[in-house]
Order: sequence, then structure tokens, then C-alpha cells
Amino acid sequence: MKIKIETQDKEKAISLVYFLRTKGYSVEIEDEGPLKDEDWVFPGRPATEEEHEAHARAMEEEEKYGRYSTFEESLQNIKEYMKEWKKQNE
Repeated sequence: MKIKIETQDKEKAISLVYFLRTKGYSVEIEDEGPLKDEDWVFPGRPATEEEHEAHARAMEEEEKYGRYSTFEESLQNIKEYMKEWKKQNE
């Protein structure tokens, strides 16, 4: 049997999990908190509308302040990085 419980109070959730585990139950936790910068893509998980908007705003900010590069510039940067890495690791 499965039981799904949703709560916004993390302390109460931790207390409940602790109690259930002391009674011998197996407990799995899924935290669907806000995504961090490095978590934008999870396989099989579609982005929410809010995440799409946040990503679009971030892209607009990058373009506004010129913090982006073309494919060719990125490729050149990678090649330079690899040359330096090879020198350091020979």
C-alpha cells in the first residue's frame, strides 16, 4: 500500500518521517522544491511555466549585458582550454 502526503512544513514532515520509521515503515521522500541553477533539466520531467519564465528572464539578462558567446566563440574557448589542460597533464 502507498500513502502520499503533501506538506509545506518541513519540520512537521521530518517529524512524521522519523515517527513512521521508528514504527518500522519504509518511507520515501520526494522534495519538489524550487530548482537550483544546476537542476534545470531532469530526464522525463517537463519544466513548469514558472521555470520557463525564469529561464527566459535569465537568457534576456545574459543578452542584455553581453554575457553570452556564439557557437564559434565557445568552440574556440573549449579548444584553448583543452590545450592548456593537455600541457598541465603531460
